[in-house]
Amino acid sequence: MPLWNVFMRLTSSKHKFPMKDLGCCRLRFDHNSTSSRFFCSFSTADICDNQGLDVSKMPSSTKVKIIDSALSFKNFGGRSEFQGRVVTIKAYESNPLVRATLQEAGNGRVLVVDAGGSTRCAMLGDNLAQLGRVDNGWAGIVIYGCIRDSKASEKDLTLISTLDIGVKALNTHPVKSHKGEPGLRDVPLSFGGVTICPGNILYSDPDGILVTTEEV
Repeated sequence: MPLWNVFMRLTSSKHKFPMKDLGCCRLRFDHNSTSSRFFCSFSTADICDNQGLDVSKMPSSTKVKIIDSALSFKNFGGRSEFQGRVVTIKAYESNPLVRATLQEAGNGRVLVVDAGGSTRCAMLGDNLAQLGRVDNGWAGIVIYGCIRDSKASEKDLTLISTLDIGVKALNTHPVKSHKGEPGLRDVPLSFGGVTICPGNILYSDPDGILVTTEEV
């Protein structure tokens, strides 16, 4: 039965359950209101367990790749869990292609930017993050580099931490990137011991970042 039909049947039922697991998606009923909440949730740890992975099998698995935690990606967006099909960009300290891509309809995809691990400037700020989520529906952005405008203040309440989008990066930097080089789009990226290809599926939560060739 299609997931939406299951959702409609459960929400119209006379019986209210606290939560119903539907794979990576869950239905939660709020007993303090007349509405039900439908949201997608997953755990990268559960995905690894479901794939039978332990340390003795890594990194031999070809279905699930795990970005090395030594890179210490940090979560800056308002959404701590996100997943979607990958769009890739390779660009070093220059971000015009990042803007051009986030101006497209995201359709729940994830933009992955290989900025060479540079910590000399930011490849993403609040305007681009807002463009990606609020205007065009991207699920998340992963920057192998830095971002800025990370935290809201009394003067500006629309910074990245307040937006309903997943944003992960190595760190922050107050200086913006330049616009002199266009970069490359839809090319394989390699960092953190993983090769990420356009069309792969990325899962990210506080435990880490997984990349798969198909949905799991």
